[in-house]
Amino acid sequence: MCKRFFSASAPIVKKKRGKMPELPEVETIVQGLKPKLAQQKIGQLRIYDPKIERMLVGEYLSGRRIINIRRRGKYIVFELNGDLDLIVHLRMSGGLLYQQNEPQSIRWVRAVMKLDDGFLIFQDRRRLGVMELSHSRGLDLRLGMEPLSSDFNSDYLRQKLAGSRRPIKVFLMDQTIVAGIGNIYAQEILFVAGVHPQREARSLNNDEIRKLVKATKSILAMAIKHQGTTVSDLQNADATEGNFQNFLKVYWRNNKPCLVCGTVIRKIKLQGRTTYFCEKCQK
Repeated sequence: MCKRFFSASAPIVKKKRGKMPELPEVETIVQGLKPKLAQQKIGQLRIYDPKIERMLVGEYLSGRRIINIRRRGKYIVFELNGDLDLIVHLRMSGGLLYQQNEPQSIRWVRAVMKLDDGFLIFQDRRRLGVMELSHSRGLDLRLGMEPLSSDFNSDYLRQKLAGSRRPIKVFLMDQTIVAGIGNIYAQEILFVAGVHPQREARSLNNDEIRKLVKATKSILAMAIKHQGTTVSDLQNADATEGNFQNFLKVYWRNNKPCLVCGTVIRKIKLQGRTTYFCEKCQK
């Protein structure tokens, strides 16, 4: 396996606050919640934040059953009976915690869902997360391709890249094109693919497109296997943390040697987002 892929030799990244969960972190949360919450009935939704109250009416959810829980991009989707979806986006500091007992403290708590068996707690220190109701599958119309699906392939990416002058990193983070990739994984994917983050999207050749698709699927799948990257105060549904931060190759490694070639990792600002890359490995 190429050294640009996964190696335990990568140093541990220290936690930083305020990093938005991306596809692997959200998928990990969904996988943790699904076996616990599927088919449970909502008894009551207590709302402690006026912002949440404006987005949904708690009484409207009472008595509805959670049919399924799935991820769409960076969103957690609770499919309810009656063709409704309860959609949650955790943003910078949100979290969903499932426990048997009612929370003793409501500090940072924005909403508590009482279920047949236990409580689902929506915590959000910075109060930026979203919890809203939507008609069934309404979210799917707003988002692009799921990168782990078979439909995300070289043909799809080539078609979308054609004519785009945007930097390839910015392109990958466009949720209307590829759903779920954010700042951390865009950088890791581009490193593995050997593509410079500032390259014009339309400049990639067929071989580079193929490598980019392969790197996208490999990085995201491995990150899910390791329950995501914990570089902030994000926790999974059972209050555990991921450990893919131990395998990061470029993210948060400014002025450290590249783990492949030894060249110093550089940091730049790309459309307002901090970006790390290796000048030698990425062209």
